[in-house]
Formats: sequence, C-alpha cells, structure tokens
Amino acid sequence: MASQSTTKEQLFELLQLTYFNGIDGANPDQAVEALHEKIRWRHTQVWEHDGHDRSTTDTLVGRETVREFLTRRIEQMQVVGIKHKVGKVLTDGEYGAFRAVVVGPTGKSVPFLGWVELEEGKISSYMVMPEL
Repeated sequence: MASQSTTKEQLFELLQLTYFNGIDGANPDQAVEALHEKIRWRHTQVWEHDGHDRSTTDTLVGRETVREFLTRRIEQMQVVGIKHKVGKVLTDGEYGAFRAVVVGPTGKSVPFLGWVELEEGKISSYMVMPEL
C-alpha cells in the first residue's frame, strides 16, 4: 500500500519532467530521481537502434542499477537524437498507466505504453513496451 497518493499531475511530472527529460537531456542523475530506491524496472525496446530491437527487454532492480544502465545508454540515444513525449496519464494514486511516443529527428514517432506502481511519491515499478 502506498504511503501517499500520487495525483495524475504528479505522475506526469515524475515521468516527463524528471525521468524522460533527464534521459533526453543526457542527465541520468535527474532521470532516476523519479524512481524509488528499490525500483523494479522493465523496458522493452521501443526505438530500434544500435543493435537494440523489440526482442530486447531489459529487467533491472534498484535505482543505482538503473542509473548505471542509463549512463551507458543515454550516449547512444543522444547520437540517434530521439526524444520522449508523454501523452495520456492515468492513476489511482497507487498504480498508473501512460501512453507516450519516442520522436526522432525527422519527426518519425513510435508509440509506447507504460505501467507503473507508486510508493512514497516515487515510481517503484516501471514497465514499458511498444504499442502494437
């Protein structure tokens, strides 16, 4: 059970303003501020690049592990020039879902879906996959 309820606006801020803007701005330290210390993080590749395709799913546990992963991957994303844009966000305060897109430098976009669990005002479980 969550110790505090997270609003839709707060979830959007965690996802877009902290997490994805941190990734897009090459700042993994900012990105992981949205994540609970004991995050369970599962990411199926959305934008295929540098040998990463939709058959790749990374599963990590712990904020420091995610920070290390993002530190390595952000450089590749910067070269590709992609940005993440969160659209719709839904939450009951404890669980949430969102739709977003990855946008490339030519304007091509690839939609994806996410599911999160929230604890202590942070994302404690994160799962993302491409939208079919």
